[in-house]
Amino acid sequence: MNNLSTSTFDSEALAGIRQSVAQFLQRCGLQYKNITLDEAWLSECSKEAINRGYPMDAILPYMAVGVAIMSNAYIHLPDHATKIWICLFTAVCTCIDDMIKAEDLVHLYRFNERFMNCQPQGHPVMNALDELLREVACHYPAPVSNLIVTSSLDFMTSSLLDNETKDMPISLQAPSYPEYSRLLSGISTTYGLCIFPSTLPLREYVQCIPDLAIVINHTNDILSYYKEEIDCETVNYLSLMAASRALTKQDALSALIEKTVRAHHNVLEFLRPRPVAYDAYVAFFDGYVKFHATLKRYKLEEVMSEMSSS
Repeated sequence: MNNLSTSTFDSEALAGIRQSVAQFLQRCGLQYKNITLDEAWLSECSKEAINRGYPMDAILPYMAVGVAIMSNAYIHLPDHATKIWICLFTAVCTCIDDMIKAEDLVHLYRFNERFMNCQPQGHPVMNALDELLREVACHYPAPVSNLIVTSSLDFMTSSLLDNETKDMPISLQAPSYPEYSRLLSGISTTYGLCIFPSTLPLREYVQCIPDLAIVINHTNDILSYYKEEIDCETVNYLSLMAASRALTKQDALSALIEKTVRAHHNVLEFLRPRPVAYDAYVAFFDGYVKFHATLKRYKLEEVMSEMSSS
């Protein structure tokens, strides 16, 4: 068992992180741009949530996250209602991700059971997600809609997994566990499938979904890492990965960047002969980085200063 302490909170280490992240974006052919939140979309999506009777006291603080991802990473989608669905789904899931109080956990534990049995969730935010998942078939045909629902249910289970495994020692004999945990928590199958217009046949892109899951989850891990180190967070994928493989966090970050860049180029190469799917992915990936730039908490402006000063 290993509880490796790999804190890197010093100026030299933070500079190294900034350089690594900046080079990651460079290797993926992306440039950082200072992006502001689309206020018109925020207004429209908030009105939709109010009209649906969602508990805005809980959800409103997360609407910016939903708008930021939809208006950057999914703005290429032709269907207006689908884009609003992605925004609301993201806002509600982000809200649920922050629910750590005991009274909320009771409802989290019963979410999947109540969903399957068509029972009220007993919690207004959980009811909102329940309703959104039942709408998926209006936006995507089976089996895409099936995969979106099961990925979302896995996300709910991941919160329970986090609760059950608090303070669990990380074993060097189980190096794949962090990947398994991250696959559940990232909702990456949902976000990967949503990249493509619902009219596009699944066979045009399904083979690249495993690589897409790597890109979606680990681009987020890489772009989150700088602010997580500043905040001294240790419950995240990179910390788990470093502990499970007896690596320093900087070495774990380098390995993760290599893996993610390779997955990104795999997706590009697979989709290149399929122009509609290829264009959708290119638009998504550029927008996915813009999404992180829009939310100032990721501190990408500081990260990218490394490139201008080098």
